[in-house]
Amino acid sequence: MSLQKLMIIDDNPDFGGHQVMAAHALEGLVQVEQWDILVLLNPENAKNWTRLQAILPGSGSACRLEPAPTRTAKFQAIKRYFERGRIRELASRIAAFQPDLILVIQGNIEQTCSVFKLQGSLPCPLVSYLPVPHHHAEMGAKLGALRDLTCRGLYGVPDGFITISKTLGEMLVTNGATGRIQIVENGIPLDPFKDLPTRVEARAQFNLPQSAFLWGQIGRVEFKQKGQDFALELFLARSASYPEEHLVFLGSGPDGSELEARAAAHPNVHCLPWTDNPAPLYAALDALLMPSRYEGVPLTMLEALANALPVAATDRDGMRDWLPADWRFPYRDLAAGLRVMDSIRGADSLQIAALKSRVWEHHTITSFQQDFNRALAAWL
Repeated sequence: MSLQKLMIIDDNPDFGGHQVMAAHALEGLVQVEQWDILVLLNPENAKNWTRLQAILPGSGSACRLEPAPTRTAKFQAIKRYFERGRIRELASRIAAFQPDLILVIQGNIEQTCSVFKLQGSLPCPLVSYLPVPHHHAEMGAKLGALRDLTCRGLYGVPDGFITISKTLGEMLVTNGATGRIQIVENGIPLDPFKDLPTRVEARAQFNLPQSAFLWGQIGRVEFKQKGQDFALELFLARSASYPEEHLVFLGSGPDGSELEARAAAHPNVHCLPWTDNPAPLYAALDALLMPSRYEGVPLTMLEALANALPVAATDRDGMRDWLPADWRFPYRDLAAGLRVMDSIRGADSLQIAALKSRVWEHHTITSFQQDFNRALAAWL
């Protein structure tokens, strides 16, 4: 049986969550011995390059990694018109490989869009893996409305999209996608959660109070997207009525110092540095806060649910697809957020157990890999 030729392109210099999932997908693809894979990757993205290189040794199918001739930058939808030499080189690489399918890894529609210039002359379908199809203005990007204007026609270019939830698929259609839309829901590695410390041990490990009700927020500290500043505002608004509650932040990022400064005067707020093994913290927490501006389908939400933790989150994106209505609130709505936190304190244990089972039974990395492979194979 001859292998199907798959070209994967990701010329983004920045490393993000969508690339974490793309790496998991590639690990699955090299195991099925169906694909001859050529990955074109931005060599300046050292983290992504190292992560994908680690997949290649001992892989069951032909797979190689090469530098991409194109480079993503801000306003790439315009800049691609001025990189004719790079696009000619990309066209030459495509012609030499003769893929049966091209998969473009996109954190947003602007990223890795140079190949879109070749649509109409490609030898095969062009599919975008786009977990976050939000507008730049919606994400709070600098000059977001202008960038959105330059990207307006990009959604109509790919023959299809792979995204990660029903709500995000509907967003693609609203944004102008005309190709086939396939939903491949995220999975998470569950092995780190199979042998966690006890609640007492976990709280001792992180020096957290044993008798408190612990809210937590885990991940990159960036107020614009993740909203740690609003999580703190929510917590302080109810602290006088709930003196037994504490709030735990775990993470690092551009607003880390500012968050620590704001939290310094509040002994019930704890700022923990990022660790490569955050799993034990879930054993210490009682609930998760996710007041994000946008998310896709957040892996931390799935990790919390896998550990039977309820999640108070904004009514957006994958949170809307996963969480009960009384666990969700409009973005930066303080009164609604406080009502949701009250609901979480009395969350239905059967509802929590059902969500935990859903993750463990249907949202493993293996299930994600199998679904991703099926989505690609459907194009052949």
